Amino acid sequence: MSWPDWLPAPPALDGLCDDLLDLLQTPAPPFKEAARATRLMARLSEGGLSPWQDAAGNVIVRWGAAGPGAIALLAHLDTALDLPENPLRREGGRLYGHGSADDGSGLAVLWKLAELTAHSGRSPSRPVYFVANVGEEGLGDLRGARAFVQDHLGELAGVVALDGRLGDIVHEGIASRRLEASFETPGGHSWSDFGSPSAIHLIAGAVAQLDSLRLPKAPRTTLNVGVIAGGTAVNAIARRATCLIDLRSEDPDQLHRLERQVREIFDAAVRPPAECSLRTVGDRPGGKLPRSHPLVTAAAAALMDAGEKASYATGSTDANAALGAGVPGICCGVGRGALAHTPQEWLEEASLVPGLQFAAALLHRLAPPA
Repeated sequence: MSWPDWLPAPPALDGLCDDLLDLLQTPAPPFKEAARATRLMARLSEGGLSPWQDAAGNVIVRWGAAGPGAIALLAHLDTALDLPENPLRREGGRLYGHGSADDGSGLAVLWKLAELTAHSGRSPSRPVYFVANVGEEGLGDLRGARAFVQDHLGELAGVVALDGRLGDIVHEGIASRRLEASFETPGGHSWSDFGSPSAIHLIAGAVAQLDSLRLPKAPRTTLNVGVIAGGTAVNAIARRATCLIDLRSEDPDQLHRLERQVREIFDAAVRPPAECSLRTVGDRPGGKLPRSHPLVTAAAAALMDAGEKASYATGSTDANAALGAGVPGICCGVGRGALAHTPQEWLEEASLVPGLQFAAALLHRLAPPA
């Protein structure tokens, strides 16, 4: 089966890409997704749908009447970077620009599948929610997906995040912790107060010590300092410096162990009268579904329906919000691209065709018309 016969014909690729380009022209950096959400609301309404927004800012469309056993498809509105300029263009079969693949591909497929089901003239065998959610990237800490899952906890039977590379089924959500470390010192003049501790020197020393930690390859465990900032002038001893640290592990116990080691390193780096504080700014839950779970097997079969081969992966995605709440959740890609989380990101436009076929086949298997 390449396309469910109860759905209207899929849109032409050019139209699909032009609509996506139109949506992506509205920036949506972390915590600033409102304008893009408004744009998507308008386009969905133009297509004859009745979208609404929840308190978190998620854009939601429901197919069928509310009730138990619901399935939710999610794609995130936000991008990883806040770029002052993000030129987007279609060229040579690719859509270039930050957010084109992550998660432009998911948004395009989610949007069009919501329209197609609404115009099918059919009702699903169980409720289906199409959710363009906020807060997946950076310090968003899955706030949009978490809010949706909590609001509909008594209804949901499964959640599928549409994000990542076509063919991948992420059935194990990797737990993560994000920490913000801050050093505070009295500061002073670089010449006359030389010897007074510098917040930048202290934090740089602590960050350098992190490289001495031996992280296991199994269970896979990672550490990254993604942002570091501080100081006011080249000839001023820095009064304040901060960094953001990302910790991940396939094993929750190993994650907690790594966090303790990181905290010990930063505590040991303090030189009075300097002070150091670490606070948690992100805490993504983990979880896992076996490959034999019906949600996973349905995704694998739907990929086969679309002429794609399934590969199984681990990751940290919106599906973590479902898994952490005890709801079955997976993440499946619906496009192919590269250089995500960079200004040079691109999406292979033609990959949206099998991506949409896969999502339609998956929906047919999870919530076929009654």
